[in-house]
Amino acid sequence: MDKDFKKLVTERLDEIVEEETSRKMGELNIVTEVSETASGSVKVRFQPLSPYSPLAVDIGRSIREAALSVDGVKTVRVECTGHMMDDLVNRLVNGDPRPKIR
Repeated sequence: MDKDFKKLVTERLDEIVEEETSRKMGELNIVTEVSETASGSVKVRFQPLSPYSPLAVDIGRSIREAALSVDGVKTVRVECTGHMMDDLVNRLVNGDPRPKIR
């Protein structure tokens, strides 16, 4: 990923206010990774402050919207780690379909 592009995305994400603490995500180090997976496609990994955070989906959606607002970003994949319901959070944030029951 171009360093300037990564810097723009990271700076935008750092300005998001985390609702539980009313502090900026950059201060809390919630975002653990920003990488470009393809031209214009970004993957952002984050870890909520608590493995039981009731706001994990909201945080993920805020991250997604903020990353998409950066010029040049076409798609964003957000990954939550460290939450007791990572899979559900990731599906809800990214709009993934429900898993098929066999």
